[in-house]
Amino acid sequence: MPFICENVECRAVLARGQVKSNHENEGWCFYCPDCNARNELKDIGAPGSPVELVQPERSDLPHKVIATARPLEDGRYAAQLRVQRALSMKGTYAVEERWEQLGVFLDAQEAVAHAKSMATDLLERKA
Repeated sequence: MPFICENVECRAVLARGQVKSNHENEGWCFYCPDCNARNELKDIGAPGSPVELVQPERSDLPHKVIATARPLEDGRYAAQLRVQRALSMKGTYAVEERWEQLGVFLDAQEAVAHAKSMATDLLERKA
């Protein structure tokens, strides 16, 4: 079974020969050769036997969420959202979903916060 980079921007699918495992204070890991992100590994070998490393299964998928505030001519901000849901098959994403205007706000941070909360609601509903 290959290893998968957990970095949502990378998601490289790596053969075991491409991965150099390291034992650090936090436990076993590998660093992605493409993006250098740290990825956790778990030793499932029996005590006293050789190390047998696997990548732990994650209960939550690494969805890609981009929340932004687009300035409008009247000085207000439109909340925008782009979401790529990770599929349960590692390394694969669904088609990107976009919302250009989720609401209009006086403050850019308020618009981004609203878009992020909408993403959270959307991902929880479809989980």
